[in-house]
Order: sequence, then structure tokens, then C-alpha cells
Amino acid sequence: MSAGDVSAAIAIDIEAFQPSEIGAGREDPRVLRDQQLREEIARPWARVRVARRGDAVVGYALVWHVVDEVHLLNVAVAASERRRGVARALMDDLLAYARDKGVARILLEVRASNAPAISLYEAFGFTRFSVRERYYADGEDAIEMSLGVAG
Repeated sequence: MSAGDVSAAIAIDIEAFQPSEIGAGREDPRVLRDQQLREEIARPWARVRVARRGDAVVGYALVWHVVDEVHLLNVAVAASERRRGVARALMDDLLAYARDKGVARILLEVRASNAPAISLYEAFGFTRFSVRERYYADGEDAIEMSLGVAG
């Protein structure tokens, strides 16, 4: 992701995430998310990859790579592009990156109610290992999932 992609990513976030997840109630979520994404781009351990259809950003994945683990923080796809393989392509890219860098495992949290995302992650071989109760600002639980990568 480049600085020029941030506004497109924010538009995707507004569609993909609940208001409490992107700062609603504290300040303008677009301003807050702009600041957050620009900070992520600058972090040496963060990787933000975008998916494009033509010149348009249609999805992105944000991960942190620390030592031999990757933590998947966000996968977000524009509403008009869902169920068209964008998230799968982002996950394929993440797995290729992880294998290339010798990552031992990938970790993530996902809303317990997000059946499409859970199904996608399980299709890639992620397994559930714990529940974080009331993890999200609205009180919903998160399912913790993991995938072993390096052999």
C-alpha cells in the first residue's frame, strides 16, 4: 500500500467494519483511520498489501511480521467485490510471503459472528485455538485462529 491508496482503503473500511472498530464515537472515523493506516505503512514490521481491479483498490490485508510470526490484523474487501476471490488472493499472497520469509505461524482474531471469514480461514487450514470473550468494543467475542507455515 502506498500513501495514495489510503483513501480507497478507508472507503473499504467504512463498508467492511463496524463503526466501533474504526473509531466512531471518539472522533471522525475517516480521520482516525487515515492516521492509523499511514502509521501502519511507516512501521517496519507492518505489511499492507492491496488488491486491485484495474487501477482501483478493491481490498487490502494488514499484517505485522515479528520474528517468526505473522499476525493478520485486517482483511477487507470492497462490498462490490466480495465473493469474487479478492480475499482469497490476499490470503494466497500472505501465505506466499510467509513461506518466503520462513514464518512459523500466522495468528489472527475474527469476530465469532463472521462466518464467511471463518470459513475462508478454515479453507486455508487455520484452526481455532481459543476465544477472547468480549474482545470487540461492542462486546462480541473473537475466535483466535492459527496456521502453522514453516516446516
